[in-house]
Amino acid sequence: MKYKMLTKAVGIALALSPAIALAGATVENVVYSGYGKWGTIFTDNDAHNNGKGERNDVIRADHGYGNFRLGNEMNWWEAAVKADVWKSGDAVFDTTLMLGSGDKWGDVSTIQFWSAGHNIFASQPNAKVWVGERFYRRHEVHMIDIKYWDTSSTGIGIEDWDLGFANAHFAWMAPNSSYTDETDATNDGGRTLHNIDVRLSDIVISDTADFTIGINYIFENNSDHGDKDVTTSGAMLSTLYRQAWQYGSNSFAFQYGTDGLAGGLMSAEGGTSRKYSTGLEHDGYSWRFFNSGDLNLSEDFQVMYSLAYQDKNLDNDYGDKWLSVAARPQYAWNEFMSTALEVGYENVEAQNGAGNNDLFKITLAQTFQAGKGTWARPSLRLFATWSDKGQEYERNGNKDYGEPVSVGSRNVEEFTFGFNMETWW
Repeated sequence: MKYKMLTKAVGIALALSPAIALAGATVENVVYSGYGKWGTIFTDNDAHNNGKGERNDVIRADHGYGNFRLGNEMNWWEAAVKADVWKSGDAVFDTTLMLGSGDKWGDVSTIQFWSAGHNIFASQPNAKVWVGERFYRRHEVHMIDIKYWDTSSTGIGIEDWDLGFANAHFAWMAPNSSYTDETDATNDGGRTLHNIDVRLSDIVISDTADFTIGINYIFENNSDHGDKDVTTSGAMLSTLYRQAWQYGSNSFAFQYGTDGLAGGLMSAEGGTSRKYSTGLEHDGYSWRFFNSGDLNLSEDFQVMYSLAYQDKNLDNDYGDKWLSVAARPQYAWNEFMSTALEVGYENVEAQNGAGNNDLFKITLAQTFQAGKGTWARPSLRLFATWSDKGQEYERNGNKDYGEPVSVGSRNVEEFTFGFNMETWW
């Protein structure tokens, strides 16, 4: 049954463009795209997944953000089709539909559905107006599986307005607050937010470098929480500097957030549910940076790397300091076979002194992939991982926003192994 549902759903997406053609649309520009990762991770720890012998979650530091993804990913696929549905002269309107899944075979949902009008302003041929549910101008560190500037939700906006020195983008998004407090029976489970997103991108620094700057401001649609003194709004400044050079490329992002955006707009394992922290009885601020890139030391030897840090300081002392550092050297034996070694360390320190949670992880992977290089895909992998996870605190009451409390010292040393594929097109 689930297989039939999946087949039908993918069929609908792939059939979208001819269906549009029957409605009188132009089909000269139909683009199929997608991403997928799928496999199985086995573990020697019988405490995981009720002793079934395989993991149903990723290995990461408790209350940390993201994860070191080599040999440490849950299953996911997404497939999209974008087609021109109306054209008059140079003006074009297109529609994008993307379906995606969870970690169970057969899970299908609509994750993007939006339309855009291109070249409808005579003086701005590259600008477009859009409306719908979409992944909006996301920035990520692939290696640690973190989208650190992710406002994806339903919205309306204008993109790529040429100012001469930069491209301007304005969006009004309508996300949901993720805050829920399982211990508070009066909690409404989060409120609809407004997220105003203003960015300037493609600011040329040199022939090989550019700069992006943006501001996000969020506020609750209904901000009356009775007598509670809670956070109902927040702001965040983001900057991104990208540099290419002879031996690869590097990206450096810095963000500063306040109150409802003190947690940042991170979409990641452990981060997604802390994206919008309105409805909480605290204010505060945070700053973070992400530095990542790749080194091409030779045709056969490349290294991916990542360094990230966050200091979240809240007036109720429930914040934390987070550090993540990792490197993944990869050597190509020939055009289709490579060996990768990923080493990562993560540490989360509770603001109130309850303790530190950390993780040390090493993964060795043999890959069969479409060409040389760390970005070659599809990539078919056989891997083994050793990890050592320490825990000194957990959050009381609410797993994301509760008070950090000491639990002594716990340690889990684990060996995992398995296989997966990763592809995009």
